[in-house]
Amino acid sequence: MDSESELEQKVLSLIGEAVPKKFKKNPVTRETHLQKELGLDSIGLLSMVFRFEEIFKVDIGALNLQINVAQLRTVNDVIALSRDILKQAGALSDA
Repeated sequence: MDSESELEQKVLSLIGEAVPKKFKKNPVTRETHLQKELGLDSIGLLSMVFRFEEIFKVDIGALNLQINVAQLRTVNDVIALSRDILKQAGALSDA
């Protein structure tokens, strides 16, 4: 991963793909609430996790991470978790 900005843009794109059609016009910022403002339920979040694995070529199950999608409340939570997963996988440097 080249930069924090690139990671953020990819994660925002992933979130945008998972948002139900009736919520697509809502603005997405780091503080946007996933369920209340974007209509993402647990199935939508899990779908996003599977898509994350495809895009970043990471097997989250192999990393032995404990991910609780119920704790993902905002876009910022998803970005932070994505960063942690990629660091654990060795796909993102600490720099």
